Amino acid sequence: MKHIMGIEYGRGATAVVVVNGGPALAPAAVKKMYPNFDWTTVVADAYDADLCAHDRFGDCFQIQKKIVAATPDEPHLMIGGDHSVNFGHFTALANKLPDEDLCLIYIDAHLDIHTPESSRAQASGAPHGTNIRALMGDGDARWLSLQTKRPALRPENIFYLGARSYEPAEINFVREHNIYMRSSADLQTPDDWVYAADEILHRLGTRPYVVSFDFDAIDPNIFPDVLVPEKNGLSAQAAEYFIRKFAPDAHSFEFVEYAPSGNAACTEIVKKFVGIVLDSD
Repeated sequence: MKHIMGIEYGRGATAVVVVNGGPALAPAAVKKMYPNFDWTTVVADAYDADLCAHDRFGDCFQIQKKIVAATPDEPHLMIGGDHSVNFGHFTALANKLPDEDLCLIYIDAHLDIHTPESSRAQASGAPHGTNIRALMGDGDARWLSLQTKRPALRPENIFYLGARSYEPAEINFVREHNIYMRSSADLQTPDDWVYAADEILHRLGTRPYVVSFDFDAIDPNIFPDVLVPEKNGLSAQAAEYFIRKFAPDAHSFEFVEYAPSGNAACTEIVKKFVGIVLDSD
């Protein structure tokens, strides 16, 4: 993958709006690591305090429109941004591939499968917890208006790895729809990693897929540069294994929720993981 799409947006994450910091800084940080690639950068609208205070999904809709318009046709790497940007990116790919059964491998501490209503009732109410459910056709109506293929994602086409933090509405939905999920507790040994990856690839068959990797999938003792750390996460070795396993055949790859703080160890992990994907052709 030689094209990189950076999305400078972090206002969809956490209960308190992060205006110009956090994961919005990740594309610029990664561009310093890999300046010689073909970059497209999507920049958020100027912060509107009143809009964010009263309609965070409306604020997020503005960046979703830009993402859908900017997503390239060819395979590429996307650098977010908080995880809400996955909605616009996957939607654009599904729109471009209407006859394909596009799948999603989602490596994250969280399930992000709330509706806006259940997120407000049980979680932070932040848009970054709702992108998967919206891809399945149940979300903010403005977001759904961007989809020409509905739903963009079906339950049997999502594969969760590393999840360990979720609310009742989310885990109940996952269980009711028999969605594939392996928690970080299920992925403790190299044999566990191999079994899960091979199982997913077997289920995928020849269908195209996108990989979405959230850095909070990694244990925060190893990788603290995230906004929503969750204990008992994946090891760096497990994360690297999955990236190496899935990147070569992925249609596109996403890295999200890196909130650069200057931590040298985190910087090196990001540089290494991004390099694996860029060299995976």
